[in-house]
Amino acid sequence: MAITTATYYKASGWSRTDVIDQLENAFTWLNLHGTAISGMVTSLQYSHGGGTVGSSGTYYYDVPSTSSGSGTGATFDVRRSSGNVYAIYVNRPGKDYAESEFLTISPEDIGTSAGGAVAIGVTVSVDGQGSPVSYGGATQFFDKNLTPTDNNRPWGVLKQDFDTTKKYGVTYRGFKIHDDYRMGIYAGNEFFPFDHTNNTNLGGQERDSFRGTQLLDIAENISSQDLDTDSDMYAQISAVHTNEIPAFAASSSGTSHGLKLNIYRSGEDTDFAVLSFCQPSISGTINDETFLTFIVHNFDSSLWDYDQVYSAGLTVIKPTNSLNTSDGNTGIMGFRTWLSGNSYIPGGNQRIGVRAAEAGWSQIRNESQHYGIVAQNYSIQSTQTSYTTSDSGMTGSVPGSQEATIFSRNTEFKNSGQIQSAGSDAYGNRDPITTYTSVIKGIPINGNLIPCPYYMPDDFVLIDFKLTASEQDIKQGDTVTISGSEVYTVITGSYNKYNETAGMLFCARTT
Repeated sequence: MAITTATYYKASGWSRTDVIDQLENAFTWLNLHGTAISGMVTSLQYSHGGGTVGSSGTYYYDVPSTSSGSGTGATFDVRRSSGNVYAIYVNRPGKDYAESEFLTISPEDIGTSAGGAVAIGVTVSVDGQGSPVSYGGATQFFDKNLTPTDNNRPWGVLKQDFDTTKKYGVTYRGFKIHDDYRMGIYAGNEFFPFDHTNNTNLGGQERDSFRGTQLLDIAENISSQDLDTDSDMYAQISAVHTNEIPAFAASSSGTSHGLKLNIYRSGEDTDFAVLSFCQPSISGTINDETFLTFIVHNFDSSLWDYDQVYSAGLTVIKPTNSLNTSDGNTGIMGFRTWLSGNSYIPGGNQRIGVRAAEAGWSQIRNESQHYGIVAQNYSIQSTQTSYTTSDSGMTGSVPGSQEATIFSRNTEFKNSGQIQSAGSDAYGNRDPITTYTSVIKGIPINGNLIPCPYYMPDDFVLIDFKLTASEQDIKQGDTVTISGSEVYTVITGSYNKYNETAGMLFCARTT
């Protein structure tokens, strides 16, 4: 079945806010923006109770209320000093609450009644008070800031609804434009969209931040992660995007070229799409003009339950560079899957939010710190180029790189029905094999994820190709015709054009 496509273009001279606009429009076209919500708790008017538990300081994170009032989902961080409650903060804002509603926090969640705890009563204040502010909707980001305080780094947050009846059935994804060619991409299962920082007792803590329990929902050992300042999220964006998430535009004079965001949506599974940034006015190979190409995980899997985990995955497609040399790393298509959002890199290790569904595939984890690998490298290698050497297709030294070679029969291998034996050649009574199938379907979202939670639909393929002519340049948008009724559009690829033009292309079926 043929795909459908959309393109959002910004002419030369575009700005960073234009990239946020492109993404917002793309997610609108893909119907990825979740439903709007309002009535979110941003602070507390007053509280009482709590009792005394022991004589030391204890923090209780992400504590729910036992009486939800008219809303659902709000949680709180409760802090004790010398056994007594001295501060309560709003953690998750929830939704559908009314101004001045009274909620109760169970003693069993803040030290147990047997340990001396008593219930805490809180009166909430919501964003907008008597006229609650609504966030999100079918045609817009859940929240965004085009003029943040941290050196012109605009951001937007996608609310992605999987199953809103489940505890973790909603995923929030942040896209922050760090400079004119790089961005950071994050994920969490709750986002606090209020634009005011209030770290005092009864406050809401950091503004515009991912929320939940540290090291489960929040990857770092903190209670929230602020998307709007240079502090927590900027530290992570600097560590992550430099070598891991590919650039979305040319690193030199990128704004002097127009910027396209091309979307390729499956006809077989309309929830699946590939997004790719491209600057077609740049001359050279496909890798000179094609940039960040990625898949936002938007599938359900029988391997997880949204009452227990949330979907955080993001897969980036990154081929090796196309070359014109007798010896080079070409014809390799790399797939890198981010297992969870908001990665942080202390001392070469990476902490991971282990409530993310994909975090179960992390290969390394220190149980005390929940260290984990946030990305899995997997690459598929062409058999058609004579000049391919081993390479993962990725930058950065992330453990777990794995390569697979596509099996195909070409005109130089078993092409005459001949069996090679130890002492002599034995000839079979059969027709010669003179062709091979170059279209590879059934691609896993990442071959390192076993069991694989999702396979790409068959209108997205790899084409292992060889052209006898050398010096042929291939561009995003070029077509490969297999037959009159089977035509593919090139999205990205890697090839060597020395003596011949051969390599691997990632394509989508257009006819």
